[in-house]
Amino acid sequence: MHPILNRILEPALTSPMDPYRWRRDNRRVSEKVVSGLRLAGGLIAGFLVVAMAFGGVATLPTGAPTYGRYGVLVSCIALCVSSVIMLWTVERWAAYLTGFFCGPAILKAMSIILSGPNPNSPIASNQLSRTEAVEVLAACVMVIALTWRFIGRRPAATTFLDRLALTFFVLAALKQAVTQHWPPIALILGFAALLIAWCGYRWKMSRNRPALLT
Repeated sequence: MHPILNRILEPALTSPMDPYRWRRDNRRVSEKVVSGLRLAGGLIAGFLVVAMAFGGVATLPTGAPTYGRYGVLVSCIALCVSSVIMLWTVERWAAYLTGFFCGPAILKAMSIILSGPNPNSPIASNQLSRTEAVEVLAACVMVIALTWRFIGRRPAATTFLDRLALTFFVLAALKQAVTQHWPPIALILGFAALLIAWCGYRWKMSRNRPALLT
């Protein structure tokens, strides 16, 4: 099999979000600095890719107005390039989808549910109603439940189905954020993709369990 196809189709080891949590870190200072720089670079690159995907989703089907008649082409290229990058690197950011994004969103939603919205706040998330905060909380809990296997020191391997599902969910969530259409068809489809991947994981685990017991 071609190395590129093999890289995508074969299960890949998922990078833990913090492999040294609850462990004694005996690395040298230089190694910690390099690791921190890599983490910071990865986060910056991830935000740039998400921004590129958001730009592509937000400007389709009309196209980016700045580029005139090439606007649709630019939007399609931005969306395709960002999608390929996300699909290629899923095992590196799967854990961050749950821990880095859903965790703070749950805390924010809980604070609004308990204390109420602040309509005078310049931050848009503080202006959410309690009903909207409950919806955000429910969505984040669903994401965590369907991707929990990627959290921890020994996360589950990322399969090709996981790559497709996680990439599609991110794009669907961005689409929902842009359109804010109700009912949230894009977000529902994204959750369906995560559910299919989760069912595939549970089915594989159920098949492997008898082999481990024998």
